[in-house]
Amino acid sequence: MSASSTTTQSKPPLRSERNLCWKLRDEYFECLEKITPLINNNTSSGGDIKLIVDPILVQDNDEIQKLVKKFNCWKKKEEYEKACITSWVEYFNTRRQLELKQRAENIKETGKI
Repeated sequence: MSASSTTTQSKPPLRSERNLCWKLRDEYFECLEKITPLINNNTSSGGDIKLIVDPILVQDNDEIQKLVKKFNCWKKKEEYEKACITSWVEYFNTRRQLELKQRAENIKETGKI
């Protein structure tokens, strides 16, 4: 590892870089929300229907990856991951996964979205 890459990694992102990261994250998550009904209609898993595609499922599930690529969210995913530092991507995806689980629990309890 060169000294310049170490320096680059330890340097905090500029405001413009943070804003771009957040913008691309929001666009990617919005894209996942839009394609959720399409994915739910195309999957034959007898389990719970996902209201919104979980970004961690996109990483780990080949079937969902194919659908995300088919419905044009893959480019947004790549842009988001390129614009944000890795630890932020991991944090945002984990936070999003937790939010989706909480939302699903709330729907089970109240019967309302």
